Amino acid sequence: MLEKYSRYRILREFFVYPTTFFFMRQISRNTRISQPSVLHHLKALVKAELITRDEEKGLYPSYRAHRDSELFKRYKVSDLLVRFQETGLISSISDQCLPDCIVLFGSASLGEDTEESDIDLFIQSPETKLNLEKFEKIFKRKINLFFEEKFTRLSSELKNNILNGIKLKGYLKVFVGGSHKNNS
Repeated sequence: MLEKYSRYRILREFFVYPTTFFFMRQISRNTRISQPSVLHHLKALVKAELITRDEEKGLYPSYRAHRDSELFKRYKVSDLLVRFQETGLISSISDQCLPDCIVLFGSASLGEDTEESDIDLFIQSPETKLNLEKFEKIFKRKINLFFEEKFTRLSSELKNNILNGIKLKGYLKVFVGGSHKNNS
C-alpha cells in the first residue's frame, strides 16, 4: 500500500542506502518517478529533516539520509518491519523453525544500520539450516540468525541486546519457574 506513495518510495532509497549520496536524476531512475516530482519530494524531505542536501559534491546538489535524525531512524525501522511483512521473511522462518519467539536486535532494530550492516534475528528454537539468499538480495543485507532454545544459556550481553530489540513473533520467556521466595 505505501509503495504507491512517491515520497515514501523516494525515502526508501535512503533507508536502504543511508550513507550514499544521491543525485536527483539517480533517484528518478531508481524509483521511476519523474524528475520534477522527485525534486518536489526531495525538498519536502529536506524540510522535514529526514534527508540533507549537499552542494559540495559536484555541479548538482546531492542528497543523503539524515542519519542523526530520530524521526529518520524511527521511519527506517518501521520500513524494515513493513518489508519483513511484504517479503514473508518472518513467516518463512516461523514455518520452517516453529520458534517460540523471533526478535530483531542490533543496529537494524535501532534504525542505525548501514549498507555494510547485517540484520540480526534471534530465533528461540533448535538450530535449523535455512537458505536466506532470496531475502538477502531483497534487503541488500546479510541476515544473521542466532538460534537458542533456552534464553538463559545466552551471554548477558547478548541477552541485553535481544531484550532491547523488537519482538516480531511469539513470546520471549525471560524468567522461567513460578516460585518466588518472599524474604519478609
